[in-house]
Amino acid sequence: MSASTPLNMETALFGPDLYHPNEGIASQLSEDMRIVPELRKAWRPGMAPRLFHARNPVGSYDTHMRSIIIQESKAWMHQINDFPDPSLLAMDAPSRLGLVPRGKFLLQAMREVFPLPNTPFWHAVAEQVYGFTWCLSDINVLCRQCVQGTCTVGVLACFPDYLHFLGELPQILDVCAQRVTEYIEHVHQDHGMGPEHKVMDAWMMCVQAVYLDVLHPKAQSMKFPDDEHQSIQYRLISSAGRPLALHAQMEQPNPLIGNDDEVNAVAFASTIMHDICDFRHDNSANEYYNLMTIVSAHRGVLSVPMIRRFCIDVWAWAVNNGALWAIHLAGRELAWQLYMARYQTGLLLDKLLPPRSDKEGTKVDPYGDAVLNGLNPLLTGINPVGRCLEPENYSLRARCQNPKRYDELLQHCVQHFHDCPDCRGFDVATWQERVPGIGAAYGKKYTDCNCLNTISMYMILTSPDRLWWLADPTAEYTGPQEKWSALLC
Repeated sequence: MSASTPLNMETALFGPDLYHPNEGIASQLSEDMRIVPELRKAWRPGMAPRLFHARNPVGSYDTHMRSIIIQESKAWMHQINDFPDPSLLAMDAPSRLGLVPRGKFLLQAMREVFPLPNTPFWHAVAEQVYGFTWCLSDINVLCRQCVQGTCTVGVLACFPDYLHFLGELPQILDVCAQRVTEYIEHVHQDHGMGPEHKVMDAWMMCVQAVYLDVLHPKAQSMKFPDDEHQSIQYRLISSAGRPLALHAQMEQPNPLIGNDDEVNAVAFASTIMHDICDFRHDNSANEYYNLMTIVSAHRGVLSVPMIRRFCIDVWAWAVNNGALWAIHLAGRELAWQLYMARYQTGLLLDKLLPPRSDKEGTKVDPYGDAVLNGLNPLLTGINPVGRCLEPENYSLRARCQNPKRYDELLQHCVQHFHDCPDCRGFDVATWQERVPGIGAAYGKKYTDCNCLNTISMYMILTSPDRLWWLADPTAEYTGPQEKWSALLC
């Protein structure tokens, strides 16, 4: 396809009939994914708005985020900025790998939806692709068909996202597209108008964002558009942070705890557990859509103090309001990141040196980002409590209105690690030593999410300093390094 060849901009994903599937929608969804390589050859930023049919239904249920994707797409057609200070971007890390398996706990879950052989490749796909959603959702509490449906939408998103290393994945594309249409039908037929529709809608929004991301060529340098808040919201969509948070919220119903803005705050804090672990690899690939990078780009300073302060405040809001779903989600995301062999996150964490002290460095105000302050539920929520009087004190316990409740939650975790043979010693293990315990928790998760929830709760309640070193360029990685392709990001 040459640049002069007219592009067919009619798709199922961006078209008018996605939520009224007919016999041709599944095959058209498959074709949407197959044409990505050809679309990329002729793609220009100004083409994005042309993909959206005026009656495309995505955003009709999650109206809070409806216009974000198209507005952020248009933003790349206007003023584009260069990253202000490349020295803020940490890069040294172990190599990024492709689809390599860690264990054998998750293929069973994916086989409930897809016919798959028992091979290392499909174990890796079950962990990395299907498992990203499955590991972050409690299938014992939520509607099983909805969890399987969201996992399948996540698989659909991988076809553009993993374009450069799909391997055998195209073998299941047609089945995947069919399962996605069945999920959409399930929500409309089996659930009354409510949060299930919103979750489904948010997931389809995620696929749209990922699809558009991949059409852009890999950046040769770090650049970004003008609107920080809009870029953050876009990242909450493209990372699946928003749909995952909406679904996790349903694990504590009657009533749901958190309004749309509070859900976005939770989505931000949980997505940070992914983005801070990916930060060094993303920087090597000039990837702007990482929450750590977005804030640094717009503030011109190291984002760690501002984002750490924000996350502690969000998790304090969760403890204060009994919204344990928000703590579980963030911890599950970190646990998944540690478990994936592809990222080598445990190795990176274990081989980090403390950040170098720089007394002459720029002093960063933890409440120095007005956009984050506007998202902070302790500052702008229904029951605001105001700024922390010691903003550089990142103790979650100190920020909770009821420290005894924090102590009870932490003691429950410690007692579990003493009593449970599969989780024993998790609290004193190195990051790499924690991987088998996470795997065992996944094995139990088919019928009981307690071990995974306890592991997740503990890692967030303690929020160790070392985790935040990941985004500090003065924290040196001392482990093995090899060359790797930015196409693996």
